Parts: sequence; C-alpha cells; structure tokens
Amino acid sequence: MRKKSMVLGLSLGLAISAASADDLKNSLTNILNKEEKPSIVNLDSVNLDGKAKPVQQVKKTRSSQAVIATVNGHNIIKKEADGYLKQRTQGKVTDFDHLPPEQRSRLVNELALPVVVADAAKKELTEEEKQVAYTRAWMQREARKIIISDEQAEEVYTQLKQQAQENNATQKIPPFESIKDKLKMQLIEKTLVDRVTKDVEIKVL
Repeated sequence: MRKKSMVLGLSLGLAISAASADDLKNSLTNILNKEEKPSIVNLDSVNLDGKAKPVQQVKKTRSSQAVIATVNGHNIIKKEADGYLKQRTQGKVTDFDHLPPEQRSRLVNELALPVVVADAAKKELTEEEKQVAYTRAWMQREARKIIISDEQAEEVYTQLKQQAQENNATQKIPPFESIKDKLKMQLIEKTLVDRVTKDVEIKVL
C-alpha cells in the first residue's frame, strides 16, 4: 500500500512539473513574439546629467529672387549676393542670409560699387567715350572665348623665327617660353579681328 502511494505521489509530481514547464514555455514564447511598441514619450533630449540637449535652430533663408538691397533704385537680388559670396569665400559660404548683419552690409556695399560706377559713367561719359568702353568690354568678353594652345603658339613662333633667319635679321629672337603669353594674346586678337571682319563689306571711296 505504501509503495502504491509513493508511485501515485511521484506521478502527480511529474504531472505538475510538466504542466508548470509548459506554462513557462508558453509564457516565454508570448514574450518573445510580442511586438515592441514604440515609446509614447521621446527621451532623445534627456541625458544622464538631467539636462536637455540644446535644440539646434534652423537658419532661415530667403528665396533666390528676393530683393536684399536697393542702390539708386536698382534691385540687388539674393541670387547675385549668394554667387558673389561663394566666389569671395571660395565656396565656404554660399548663403547671404547666414551672414551676420555687419558682414551683410559690407557685402552689399561691394555689390553696390559697380552699380554706382555705371550710373556715374552713363551721366558723365561722352558718346564717343561710351562707344570706346562698349567696344573694349565686348572685345574682352569675346577674347575669353578663344583658346590658343601652346602648340599653336609654338608653331607661329617657329614660322616667325624662320622668316627672321631668312631675312638675315640681326635682332636676337627671344626664347619661346619668354614670349609665349604675349604671342598667344596677339593670336587671340588676330583671330577675333578676322572673325569680326569676315562678312563685313568695306568700300574705300
């Protein structure tokens, strides 16, 4: 009788242990499969010292077509100031609105100078002087579009040197490198003149 009681007790104990193990397994499975819900409170700005992280302020900037200043009635738009600022700072600063007020004033004064000079020129230069200025400005602009390589310049230099030797010139011909840049400028001017006068009808009376 005692032996049967021991066997029955052992069986009940194993059954209870098995049931407890199943409950624990189910509980762990539920925890692992449970989706983690995002926290409602954002704690990103809280640190261990109890101080909130400083909020970074976004600098405001105006449209590129916004008028930032006027000079004698002429508008200076932000796009012009941004481009000039980028050039002056070699690309380190590109937004006029990010400058302190004092630096903005200095930059606007520099941008205003060509406008002021142009107004004075229109009022004070004669028509003949204006024509000369326009012609010079146009020639300089067009000349920048013409590229003369070192090879082209050296070829012309060789021709000139050969002509000088054939003509028994007594003047010493300087080395190519010392006159290369000057020779290039002369070739640019010749190319430009030839281009401009190509289709021009000229009659001598």
